[in-house]
Amino acid sequence: MVNERYGIAMAETLHYLKGISQDDINRIPDKFMNFLKNNASQNYECKFDYTRPLKELNLKNETRGLIAMICLEYWCETEEQKNSFREHLNENEKRYQEELRKKYNMDDIFKKKELSPEVEIIGENIDADKLPIQAEQENIFKRIFNRIMKIFHMK
Repeated sequence: MVNERYGIAMAETLHYLKGISQDDINRIPDKFMNFLKNNASQNYECKFDYTRPLKELNLKNETRGLIAMICLEYWCETEEQKNSFREHLNENEKRYQEELRKKYNMDDIFKKKELSPEVEIIGENIDADKLPIQAEQENIFKRIFNRIMKIFHMK
């Protein structure tokens, strides 16, 4: 039994292949097609428009991976096509990793982010004389000592 998300990916892949020409489907080995059919999720219903390009379809990442593997292994005819496709995949991965690096940059995590001019800082125009006075927190040991003193009415 295959993991549920891979079952869904196989169902989406089979649904995508219905919109492909029969010549391209014939290039995929029957053994692999049977594997997809046997392990595809039976409960998942695919709904997407075949007229839209692949990148505009709302497919799972696992589905995109399966389609890329099919393209690389069965639809690229020459080594030159395979190398070109691999380079394209590598460029996509580099762009994705760069986006992640920018988003989660370790050097910028602890730096204070600048606020945009539209952000209004709450309390900017509050009169300091009207603010409530904050009580100073006592040391934990001092609080315990004061409680004990209150119990014995010594304070």
